Amino acid sequence: MKKEILSTTLLLSVLAGSALATEWSLEDCLKQAEKSSLSLQVSKLGEEQADVSVKTAQTGNSPTVSANIGNTLYDSPFAPGPQDHYRFQVGLSGSLVLWNGGATSLSIESAQISKQASAYKTELALLQVRQNVLNAFFNLLASKEKIGIANTALELANAEFENNMKLFEAGSLTRRDLVLSQSNIAQKKVSVLTAEQSLDNAKTTLRQLLELDRDGEFEVNTAGLDTLPPDSLSKLMDYDSLQVEVKKNYPGLVADSLNVAAAQKNVKLAGKNSSVTVTLGAAARTGFSAWESDRYARQLKNGYTHELTLNINIPIIDNGTTTSKVLSAQISQAQAEISKQETAKSLENTIEQLYLNAVSAEQQWFAAILQVQANEEALKVAEDQKAAGAITYTDYLQRKTDVETAKLNLTQAKYSSLLARALLDLYSGKYGE
Repeated sequence: MKKEILSTTLLLSVLAGSALATEWSLEDCLKQAEKSSLSLQVSKLGEEQADVSVKTAQTGNSPTVSANIGNTLYDSPFAPGPQDHYRFQVGLSGSLVLWNGGATSLSIESAQISKQASAYKTELALLQVRQNVLNAFFNLLASKEKIGIANTALELANAEFENNMKLFEAGSLTRRDLVLSQSNIAQKKVSVLTAEQSLDNAKTTLRQLLELDRDGEFEVNTAGLDTLPPDSLSKLMDYDSLQVEVKKNYPGLVADSLNVAAAQKNVKLAGKNSSVTVTLGAAARTGFSAWESDRYARQLKNGYTHELTLNINIPIIDNGTTTSKVLSAQISQAQAEISKQETAKSLENTIEQLYLNAVSAEQQWFAAILQVQANEEALKVAEDQKAAGAITYTDYLQRKTDVETAKLNLTQAKYSSLLARALLDLYSGKYGE
């Protein structure tokens, strides 16, 4: 019967199946982490700030209007005759920039690009949160399975000791072998304690990522992964195609590209500091004087003036301000380009390592299955040899330890393979589609 080839994405979606009320599937964990992650909340605030920056830049195309009210007390001690000592002025003024060399447009374009980059930075933060959850989740599954192996080994050691005690009392077993059997129990107890501590640490790590209280119950749903055969997995994408797919979907690389584009706009914007600026202005004002003067309404009427101005500002000498701004913007552009190169190189190295891990872990998974089978067969032979007195009890215990070690290696290889595949899917953009 032809075996069905499952993709890793479908494999992981099994984890989203129904679980007990106290159990968490992988999908549950990912949703909870996305909802509670502080780093993700900070990134979303960055998006809001970028949106504010765009709106601020857009105000450069809008007129400004302001009202002013002035109250002045004054005195002219050397002036002859009666005099006023109070002056009231009220006015309305506005201005509109007609031309500034395109600086406003460049500011808007730069802010809009930065806003797009901030959105991809949020996606990058989400990717990192999901990566942390995947690592913690599969580590917890491995720890959970390892503690099962340790408990089974302890139960077998206890049962064997009870049987050995009967043999010792019957004179069929030496005291040395009985002590070795008892020592084996002690070693298995230590293994159980170590496995329990590892499981507690794994739970704590995942719980902290999900921002859950320590007091509540917390169990994960394995959803059949503990019995999953390695030949049910789909074939890995070839390395070159994988790199192309990852670079196309990796939000950090897109964000860096946008940062470079924004930096290029800022270089042009810095050069506009020496541009001619044309401003249209308008104003209207009136007022009156008191206390010696009267007829305030007539003063307000006769004192009313309005004006329309066209100002042209031509920078001549700015003491190197424009040059300094351009150089600073060029340095920022160079830094953005280097950051993009570093991101691309780091991403390439990360994917290469994950790919090698996936290939290696899958091979180790197959090899570990065969090793478990071989060690179990060796243990059966050792049991017959022990019964016949052909090997020492120490050699027999070693065969049992070999089986336990092989099972632990199998568990580690299995979850390492599943984790590596899950991370490759994550970087390839197969989550949240």
